[in-house]
Amino acid sequence: MFEQVKIEATLRTPIIIQGYMTFDALLGALLFERLQDVDKTHSSIPIQCDDGLFHASAAQVEIIDRGGLAIAANLKAQHDLNPDHIKKSRDGTKLHKSLGLKRRRQFGTVLNQYRTITVNFISWDVIGDINQIEDLLGDAFFIGKKRTAGYGEVTSWDFKDSETDGLMDTNGQPLRPIPAERFKGDKSLPMIDTAWKPAYWNPENRSACYAPEPIS
Repeated sequence: MFEQVKIEATLRTPIIIQGYMTFDALLGALLFERLQDVDKTHSSIPIQCDDGLFHASAAQVEIIDRGGLAIAANLKAQHDLNPDHIKKSRDGTKLHKSLGLKRRRQFGTVLNQYRTITVNFISWDVIGDINQIEDLLGDAFFIGKKRTAGYGEVTSWDFKDSETDGLMDTNGQPLRPIPAERFKGDKSLPMIDTAWKPAYWNPENRSACYAPEPIS
């Protein structure tokens, strides 16, 4: 049974958020770890979904402090390198340099830089199945980017009453990216081009949307 609820995480360490970090994206990541199937994951997210649009807000925070993180990481042949961008032989049939798939030292390192924020709490407004959500959150001890480095450590999850449907607040402001043609709030607001449904990395899921200010 779906219920309207505000979900709040208490954090012990700074968190790294890239994009809007919608609650359906968070649950989708937890589900994928269990199911290992993209299509089944998206259809199993326990949140009300209307034709691809989940009733789940983006992360809402009150920032205490901002910081930065720089990490040098090895490139991975299959993940980071596109063979189409590597010089080929004159006839175009062979790569100028063979790709070793295991020896990452062949490709050197890159410096990745992230913005960190310090907050006491992070919250989302959602319409979903609380029992299933609680079950999934039992595996969520860290959230955001660079979890294995200790960022985004969650000490507790709490459920409170919510006054919104996860799409818009009581003033007609968007709580998450919503395609322009489906937005029913204040249409004098500016629009942006962004992803509005999972998989959020897929450019086919981008559209002109009304959306809240991103966390920066």
